Amino acid sequence: MLKSTRFALLIACILLLALSFPGLARAVDDQQKTQRTSDISIPPKDIEKVEVLYFHPRFRCVSCNEVEIFAKEVTSDEFAKEMRDGKVVFKSLEIDDPKNKKLVDELGVTGSSLYIVASGDGKREHAEIKSVWLNWTNPKKCKNSIESELNSVLHGGKSNAGELPLAGVPVVLAAFLLGLLTAISPCPLATNIAALSYVSKKLDNRKYTILASVLYTAGRMLAYTAIGVLLILIGLSASRVSLFFQDYADKILGPLLIFFGLIMLDILKFSVFKGRITAAIQGRIGDWGLVSSFLLGILFALAFCPYSAILFFGMLIPIALDSGGGVVLPAIYGLGTGLPVMIFAIALSLGVSEMGKHMARIQKFEKFFRWLAGVVFIGVGIDYLVVLIKSLF
Repeated sequence: MLKSTRFALLIACILLLALSFPGLARAVDDQQKTQRTSDISIPPKDIEKVEVLYFHPRFRCVSCNEVEIFAKEVTSDEFAKEMRDGKVVFKSLEIDDPKNKKLVDELGVTGSSLYIVASGDGKREHAEIKSVWLNWTNPKKCKNSIESELNSVLHGGKSNAGELPLAGVPVVLAAFLLGLLTAISPCPLATNIAALSYVSKKLDNRKYTILASVLYTAGRMLAYTAIGVLLILIGLSASRVSLFFQDYADKILGPLLIFFGLIMLDILKFSVFKGRITAAIQGRIGDWGLVSSFLLGILFALAFCPYSAILFFGMLIPIALDSGGGVVLPAIYGLGTGLPVMIFAIALSLGVSEMGKHMARIQKFEKFFRWLAGVVFIGVGIDYLVVLIKSLF
């Protein structure tokens, strides 16, 4: 039964990717269509007011905070005169605040985002500066992109600050790079570390470790592909789907990780049932084996933080829609998000296999990794809870 379940999961992933490959040819042919088309067209002489709007959810990561700081500094330092005259206004707006709902819907906000809204000559137009999310670790470059876009709106001239990042890069490669960027960004990195500790808990079994890491990545690919189907083929609103998943991650992932971490460490007990529930859950987790790695991939993929949400919903999905790449691009994005876990898990398993003559040491090491998996789950869960609690005050 267990083997048939594993094979069914692998076959499902292969079929899913095979069905999405017809869109791959179109994606490559249409890769030049990823250029931005939403420039503000109001002439500078007619501009009456420019609003620099920074949207953020309650659940915030380090990149979210940094971009807001940079936007504030640019507007207050480089456009001080315009701000004194009331021509330039900076606002930091919480996405979940009911007072901002109309504006969120109007702009199609998908998560942490930086918009310029210009008014004049009876018109109101907006542009999103997406490039800040690829440059948030480089303050100078990030600030330059914001300043460039503002100067373009206020004084005229060409600006590519708001172009879709990775424009001109083959869309398949762009999707893969966005996945890698997601994997090494603060919040997803924490979940990937937890996943690595989990899939590597049986280091003495090289085949198990490698297959577990592959299934974890397959779970991520399946989750992102399913969301891509909802957005690209069915046509659901990207902003609504994005905010739903961010809200889910905000409230669910932390307690869930702590719960399973306590079970893995055999700390959680239900005395009223004399331990039978805990034993049953632990037995289930042990019996699922590789299947649990696949489910973990799905869970962690759906746990969007503000940064991963803007990369997926704000960058990848527009690329997929503009290029005709279809659901193959979310699948490739998922491969990029899970690849680091695969690489490190395989490297660990190969390294341990070279120590085959020292089985006693390997068994001790394997027990340590089982314990480590539980500790890491609890640590990541606490981190998510701390961020959640801070967001409530």
